[in-house]
Amino acid sequence: MDEEIKLLRWPKNKRLPKYEELESLLIEEGYKPFRMVDPPCTYYHTFAGKCREVRWVVEGQILVGLSDREIVLERGDRIDLPAGMKRYLRILSEEGAIYLLASS
Repeated sequence: MDEEIKLLRWPKNKRLPKYEELESLLIEEGYKPFRMVDPPCTYYHTFAGKCREVRWVVEGQILVGLSDREIVLERGDRIDLPAGMKRYLRILSEEGAIYLLASS
């Protein structure tokens, strides 16, 4: 199933595009992104998305739990998950997290 998961780690030495730029990139890919703002300790119980899903972190840290591992996303990181994949999410950063959520 790894081939269905795409993980992009933003290089630490590169400037992260502004929120609007990230949003535009997702729109160009055919997504309809939504700005999500979650407070610290937010937890989304295990669910299987009905559509392909993208989460792109603008600020903070998010833990994505999959059946075989956990992935920590930081500022600039993007994960693409296939439809039907079970996952849970937890906001790790003390200041909460801001991210783009998009599905197709």
